[in-house]
Amino acid sequence: MKSLVARTFGIVAMAGFAIGVTAGPAAAADNTFDLATGSVSAYGTYDRMMSIPEQPVAPIRITGTLAVNSAKQCGVVQVAYNGPADGIEWRTFGKFCGKGKTNFTTTSNLLFGGFQPEVRLCKGTTVKKAERGTSCDAFTPAAA
Repeated sequence: MKSLVARTFGIVAMAGFAIGVTAGPAAAADNTFDLATGSVSAYGTYDRMMSIPEQPVAPIRITGTLAVNSAKQCGVVQVAYNGPADGIEWRTFGKFCGKGKTNFTTTSNLLFGGFQPEVRLCKGTTVKKAERGTSCDAFTPAAA
């Protein structure tokens, strides 16, 4: 079994004579999330985006699926953003009520200080009650 360093950076010892670096997928932190609260769940990916000055894009892209397994529940997926007086606010970008599922996608900017915004899943009997954020599960991305 390879050591953590070897698995992380793709380092392979070649018969004890030299060390080479293999080309493989980037060893970045896991960018997938799987959230659940009660009968509501959401899963997807949280990606850092690259941009060029001629075509700027938001640095964060979040895509996934929101599933509700109860006819009397609603679920919302929200992303953190900078609110007034340096506070954190939550913007809803995915919502669904009743039994079923829906796909979602959004982009977001970094928070003050260059932090990556959290993603949270909340449930309630209506979308408004779910947006209050009293019953939630959150995904905090690893530091870049």
